[in-house]
Amino acid sequence: MNIIALLSQTWHITWRNWQLWLLNLALFIVAIPAFTFGGALGGLGAMLALPTAGFQPDWVRQLRQIPGWAWLFISFGALVFIVITSALAWLLQAAAMRGAALAAEHGSFSLGQALNLGRQRVFSILQLSLTLGFLLALIVLAPFPLLFIARNSGFGLPLMNIAEVGLAPFSTVLSIALLLVMMSVALENLRPRAAFRQAWRVFSRSWWAFLLILGLSFIPGVALAIITVPAVMIGIVAFIAAPSFAPVVAVALCGCLGPLALVIVLFTAVFTVVLYTLVYREASRQLSPLLR
Repeated sequence: MNIIALLSQTWHITWRNWQLWLLNLALFIVAIPAFTFGGALGGLGAMLALPTAGFQPDWVRQLRQIPGWAWLFISFGALVFIVITSALAWLLQAAAMRGAALAAEHGSFSLGQALNLGRQRVFSILQLSLTLGFLLALIVLAPFPLLFIARNSGFGLPLMNIAEVGLAPFSTVLSIALLLVMMSVALENLRPRAAFRQAWRVFSRSWWAFLLILGLSFIPGVALAIITVPAVMIGIVAFIAAPSFAPVVAVALCGCLGPLALVIVLFTAVFTVVLYTLVYREASRQLSPLLR
């Protein structure tokens, strides 16, 4: 596998196919509510687990009065919401992978071609979302109800932290496995059981390339941090020095740096999806003669 050639091809496909940018933008729009909701739920749980001494707003006191069984129902609703939005996001991701493969083969593609996944692909992705996707969401949300079950004992927050640390390796491995299986479904139109076998064969042969992509995906994050950290510091200084003027500074910073940050995030998403697709296709092509 010539990774340099694949990187060069990925660069050209990324900048020459606006459809991939549009698909990834749609993916963000679909996925952001789930990430925001899940993050807000975790932050809310951590806040409610803190000591109750001192002044508390009325809404915090009202939330603390909600019984543990009600929080279990809230967690279940969050689980269902995340599974549904994740399924939609994976359908868009599969469309982006198909688009990248079509661009590699023909130079370009249409949105209709990418979105035309076919009944079998859609059904397979829905199966994965209701099994692996459900399990992944359950692992992510599992620490949250534990906090409210044990909050009266004083061990709620430590128990939640221990659960998050202990479950993190499982969620990471499951996320990687789900991505590989999704590529098998999107690019080879395999059913879930066959997709598992093919994903493992491809990964076991070219694991180093997939880990390289994972490492490369962090580089734009460094650029994003270089942009956002000074902006945050300026906002903090403005808030301390002139609180009444701070909102104007925040709006100006968002207006100037927001579009650039969005371009960096979208570029990272598109470049990564294309590179994953090309590496998978090349690994699968090299693997095919060995299976004959």
